Amino acid sequence: MREPSEAVLRVLSQAGIAVSPGGIAANLRELSDRDIDDAAVADALDALEAENYVRPIDDTHYRITDHGRDYVKTEFGDEAPGYID
Repeated sequence: MREPSEAVLRVLSQAGIAVSPGGIAANLRELSDRDIDDAAVADALDALEAENYVRPIDDTHYRITDHGRDYVKTEFGDEAPGYID
């Protein structure tokens, strides 16, 4: 999985709510050392949706699926690089 996709999954997993691509990008810029723009987040969301890691709840908000949450729990620990504290 590519780095932007991993970062997007981490944000959605931690948020526990639906978030827009702009909201995800803003949180990544504010709370981590990643400078991922809205377009990169949108591309990552498209790829994650194709793999059933996230799902849209309307035209502009995405939520992590159970499959995505399981992936995060299995692949990322709380101390993994990029984990937002």
